[in-house]
Amino acid sequence: MTKINTQDKYVFGRSQKESKRIWLKDVSQIFEKAHLQCYCHGFDISAEQFPKKPGNIEFSVQDITLPFPKEHWNRYDIVHVRLLVAALDESEYRTAISNLSAILKPGGFLQWEEIDEETYISADNPVIREMHRCFDFSLRAERKCFAASAKVYKECIAASFLDVVRLEYRSDSNSDIRLDTEQRLAAIIETLYASLLLRSGQVADEAEASKWAAELIEQHWRLCEDGKSPPLKVMRVVAQKPLNGSSL
Repeated sequence: MTKINTQDKYVFGRSQKESKRIWLKDVSQIFEKAHLQCYCHGFDISAEQFPKKPGNIEFSVQDITLPFPKEHWNRYDIVHVRLLVAALDESEYRTAISNLSAILKPGGFLQWEEIDEETYISADNPVIREMHRCFDFSLRAERKCFAASAKVYKECIAASFLDVVRLEYRSDSNSDIRLDTEQRLAAIIETLYASLLLRSGQVADEAEASKWAAELIEQHWRLCEDGKSPPLKVMRVVAQKPLNGSSL
């Protein structure tokens, strides 16, 4: 992750409102409602997206490819990771998982979510097919791993995690999130798609990348209006750290 330029740290362009909807905050609120005490700590490559009012959650800047400070070793029951497909080199997954294992308690769980190659598969949606083409070309050129969830699954098994599973969650299983899914896809085109076009040299400059993205977003909304809203998949890998030994 240290190789990422500053402007590329947040290719999904989270707003301050979206930054408040983080998984860790949702979990801490569940514990609060149940009157259970827990310690919650969030890590990110930069402090740019840390919430202004963190409440009872601690935050630290951390590169996942570097060892965590010793005070975090064997500390957490659950470690949740998401959306690093455009950040990690394929060769860095093993190191990242080793570093995450170090901060898990023996018997603790790793949960890693990705929007990756499995997300952008469609037999009849030209927008999804174009996104798959762009991402596959760009990520391969950067020695990233488009099949991120499959890579995480493989490396968890290699690291001797237990009960490793790879699950998929489809947006069309819940009609209530259709509009949110359509909006999220448009945001991915505007941010990640445009960023990868430029980073991989498929376009000459930022203006051309924005033009390509705007045209694809327009096509996306036309298809949605015609009732061709694309179902998307989020991939999740869950694995348990062995009870024996303090680290893998």
